[in-house]
Amino acid sequence: MPQQQNLFPEQAPDTSQEEIASTALQLTSQHGRLSPDQQRFNRLLKRIDNLKSQLAKIETLCDAHRPAYHLTLSPLQERHSNLIRELVLWLHARLQGKGLSAALKRDAKTILCHFSQTLAIEGDEEMRHLHDQYSTESLAQKQQNMCDDMRAMMEDMFDFSPSEDEPLDNIDDLLHASLKQLREADAAEEEQRQQKQRRRKKTSTQVKAEETQQEADSMLRKLFRQLASMLHPDRENNPEKRAHKTELMSEANKAYESRDLVTLLKIQLHMELTTQESIAQLAQEKIASLTVLLKQQIKALENQLHTRRQRALQEFDLMPYDPLTKTTLTRNLKQTEWSLQQAIREMELDLERIQDDQTLKTWLKEQKKLLAQSASTDFFDLFGMR
Repeated sequence: MPQQQNLFPEQAPDTSQEEIASTALQLTSQHGRLSPDQQRFNRLLKRIDNLKSQLAKIETLCDAHRPAYHLTLSPLQERHSNLIRELVLWLHARLQGKGLSAALKRDAKTILCHFSQTLAIEGDEEMRHLHDQYSTESLAQKQQNMCDDMRAMMEDMFDFSPSEDEPLDNIDDLLHASLKQLREADAAEEEQRQQKQRRRKKTSTQVKAEETQQEADSMLRKLFRQLASMLHPDRENNPEKRAHKTELMSEANKAYESRDLVTLLKIQLHMELTTQESIAQLAQEKIASLTVLLKQQIKALENQLHTRRQRALQEFDLMPYDPLTKTTLTRNLKQTEWSLQQAIREMELDLERIQDDQTLKTWLKEQKKLLAQSASTDFFDLFGMR
């Protein structure tokens, strides 16, 4: 076997400013075909590049769409909220006068509470005050009752039992506590599973897997320590080089924390602490350990991609399974804009209708029916989850 080149030399040349492409890490063969393990190594590198590219595209897409999204919808949302506020204040003033039957007054109070609640949840204290003035339950009481109901349901369905010193004052506390308990239960179950495995005699495959994992961890630490030694900013007097090393050190820290082997190797090449030939030789000799690290990195990137995608869908009010594309974002923005414009127009018409007592009575009856039909959405509205 040819002697392996030193991957961690004592001295390193000056920093190269050339950006390292991912293809620099790909294994090649001058004689014959690559082995199946080497081909798998290259496929894993390509998969990592693809996942990182998808993450970057999501960030670029969201950054490009966000200004138009807020510029288009914010004025409409503000106009709609102002109209709701105007309607609530008008109903409040009308309830101080005469001419409405007891039944119509009850309906007017119910509708006033419904509309004021929407704005109160968003932080409008005057609307909260008016809601509490006309409602049999304050908004805080409604939220607490809903929280208690959810807690009872979770205790019944999921054996939810938070500690007594854990705050459960609102729905966020409740969800946090339930998720914490689920994670603790999963961790306890995993610990029991591992204890059972430890009591069993390990197979040769398990022993080999553990050895490979330990070798992979050791290799990752060695890569990082070499970089940390060479990139320490205090060892550089040149301000420009110090700033560059500080940036690379920050990148190396993040890469090590996330077990990002590819980025660490790229920084090694960038700093000329190693060569493509050295990495290729290392990959041939330590292919199993490197493959373990690459597979773990792929799994982490897949989870990160899923989380980022869901966060983007939520930010722009898309459905959970909508494709995250420019076309989808643009179409949804237009639909949301149209819906808000329609809601504004309807609210303007409502404000016109309620000026006359005769049409006010008709409007109150219509609103009462609409509230009855939408009663199932009260939970989401109450906690601002729409």
